Amino acid sequence: MNLLSNAATSEVVIPLRVLSDLLCQALAVAIPNKLACRAMIQQLLDAYLQVDGADYILNPLCKISPAMQQKLLDAISRLKKHEPIQYVIGTTYFAGNLFKVTPEVLIPRPETEEWVTFLMNQLAYPTSILDIGTGSGCIAITLKQRFPQAVVDAMDISKEALAIAAYNAAQLGVAVHFIEADILADPLPRSHWSLIVSNPPYVRMQEKAFMHANVLDYEPSLALFVDDADPLLFYRRIIQLAACHLSLNGTLCLEINEALGEKVVDLLCCANFKHIGLYKDMHQKERWVMAMLGDKCHG
Repeated sequence: MNLLSNAATSEVVIPLRVLSDLLCQALAVAIPNKLACRAMIQQLLDAYLQVDGADYILNPLCKISPAMQQKLLDAISRLKKHEPIQYVIGTTYFAGNLFKVTPEVLIPRPETEEWVTFLMNQLAYPTSILDIGTGSGCIAITLKQRFPQAVVDAMDISKEALAIAAYNAAQLGVAVHFIEADILADPLPRSHWSLIVSNPPYVRMQEKAFMHANVLDYEPSLALFVDDADPLLFYRRIIQLAACHLSLNGTLCLEINEALGEKVVDLLCCANFKHIGLYKDMHQKERWVMAMLGDKCHG
């Protein structure tokens, strides 16, 4: 059988379990953890062949064309180099929806989904929302789905990221207004929002040594890292802008570096925010802050 050969020229009929075993064997050198390897191959087969666990029993045989054989081989080659499975298959789930992702955008994390879900359960129908640094658009789009009456704006410095976000919004049938802007240099539109959210760059350069190659080598550095000399750069700017552009009693929600939580809280206190909450994620790491705007900015 030529399934795992670049010389494959004919269609093969193969049991799913055998196919899965062959692919796991091919990937085992790079992913020695058997459970992790098996889960990754299942994701691959689900994306490429639309099969799930039940198919191993109900539809155990599948036809693999030469083109699909080559596609699987290419995927295994990329995974061996530790490219994230989400980039290999081109999609990932966030809050129950399938989002397109490419190396131009960060892969949405479960921790981000956690705070977005928490936030949605806390809010009483915001009328306008701004997402700063939208990336794939997963936060803005998810909020628009939950609060369809809200006007949702989403900003990013990257044209490529905004193109991915716009594609995701169109695929999911929601209306989000996307804005290309540099949050550190450009002013916000002359408007106010009842909710501002952001997952800004917050990984300090010194933390690179503790990160996996699949993040360092493939995900966009622009969306991840901040200079060690000023790790609060984005938080200061976003809080400054939120103080002037949030509606009275509006809400600000920020994902944070677990090591910087108290410092972000101090920034919010100095900017006259109230009801400031610092929250831990599923791993018991401080992951997000929420606050309400008290006195309006007069600057």
